[in-house]
Amino acid sequence: MVMRLSNRVLAAAAAGLLTGLAGCGSPGGGAAPQPTSSGSSSVAQDSSGSATVTISGFAYQVPASVKPGATVTVVNKDSAPHTVTAKDKGGFDVEVDAGKTATFTAPAEAGEYGIICTFHPKMSGTLVVK
Repeated sequence: MVMRLSNRVLAAAAAGLLTGLAGCGSPGGGAAPQPTSSGSSSVAQDSSGSATVTISGFAYQVPASVKPGATVTVVNKDSAPHTVTAKDKGGFDVEVDAGKTATFTAPAEAGEYGIICTFHPKMSGTLVVK
């Protein structure tokens, strides 16, 4: 009985480890989770006007809105590098290595700015400036 239980525990632990390793590829190598679009979160800017975009699970978590010209901090919680790149307009493009942080300046003009990751084009979101 103890042997069977211990074999089950070891098998479950090995399966979990292999599942976790499957998403640890770099761009162009290894299997990665399918990127998804993320809607705006309820995260607000702090009183200084700065805001944070978090990248986790190959998805963007963006604040509901940012002020024009605000400093936007990008936190990459993934094991792969990503970018926050304006799709059409906006002029921002920042690369964030795995596990690192970077900043960029939000556009000065109010509007909705589509964002993508140039390494993982299925990752997308919207930065609302108002």
